[in-house]
Amino acid sequence: MLGVNQLKRIPVVILSGFLGSGKTTLLLHLLQQAEHKGIRSGMLINEFGKMDIDGYILGGKSSSSVQTLLGGCVCCSKKSEIVACFDELLKTDSEIIFVELTGLANPEEVMIEMTKKEIISKVYLKNVVTVVDAEAYLNERYSSIGANVDRTLSKQISVADMIIVNKLDLVDGIAKNEIETRIRDVNRDAAIQFTTFSQVDLNKILSGNESKFSEVYPTPYDQTPIAEEDVQLSFDYMSTIAIPINLRVTKAFIENYLSILKPNLIRAKGFVFLEGEETPYLVQYFGTRIAWEPFAEYQSEPYLTLIGIDLNSNDAFTKLAAMANKPIDELLQVPHQYYS
Repeated sequence: MLGVNQLKRIPVVILSGFLGSGKTTLLLHLLQQAEHKGIRSGMLINEFGKMDIDGYILGGKSSSSVQTLLGGCVCCSKKSEIVACFDELLKTDSEIIFVELTGLANPEEVMIEMTKKEIISKVYLKNVVTVVDAEAYLNERYSSIGANVDRTLSKQISVADMIIVNKLDLVDGIAKNEIETRIRDVNRDAAIQFTTFSQVDLNKILSGNESKFSEVYPTPYDQTPIAEEDVQLSFDYMSTIAIPINLRVTKAFIENYLSILKPNLIRAKGFVFLEGEETPYLVQYFGTRIAWEPFAEYQSEPYLTLIGIDLNSNDAFTKLAAMANKPIDELLQVPHQYYS
């Protein structure tokens, strides 16, 4: 059905893109389409933080098999676990494997792991897809964060077979042309698709031959892995903090709290309980935008994961306690009244 080659290797689709670009939403759409077509999917999710937020989002809305790598980036501390995760997914009879990378990762480093002799005869690289936030890219928000961030995004774009320019509704037609021109300066050959809410046809992801980058990696008949020093590794410049939100809050409270953590804060996501609401809410923040979604499937402790540059946990806890007018120790205790 998927055109798997005669060696019966399983196709792998890598999804990359900086924090907040829409990767998880894209993956959810692809999983739902695959399920509708009767394709058994597996997914490997890498979260920079220690809390499995994307796993909750996707697991509650898809029947696909899931493996997670938490608390680090596949480019460094979690790289050695990739092969084992692939092996577990292959045991589930998956017909395709989606790999969602943390926004800080260089996709090339997963490609390296796919050349390891343990799995190279079992999987092949079908497509490398990079998601770009149209507004953030146009306004050079990534560049303003730092040179390392800008280089990471450029690497994600340069190695892509397909580039999804997401959140097109936030820019105008002139901006669309400028974005395409800038992308072409980095990657001349990749297919570019403009979209909103990460709406992409699965057939476009699966059509055609193997990834063009599979040509530079060995086949099962040439199992000499490429040298890791030949690949520009991702940058270890981010920090992450998990903050328990041990109180019922308003949306304004959370939005004000996140605003006082700027400019160090880049991304935040998690689950909180709002005043007057029985259902927990998923909250996601990037740049100047914050999104709220009721999420009844989540039945655990309320918390936020903060991702940024040189975040200070003491500072983050102190500011939350001051806003809530509660001792820090009390905020660290999560009462069972918030979940059943």
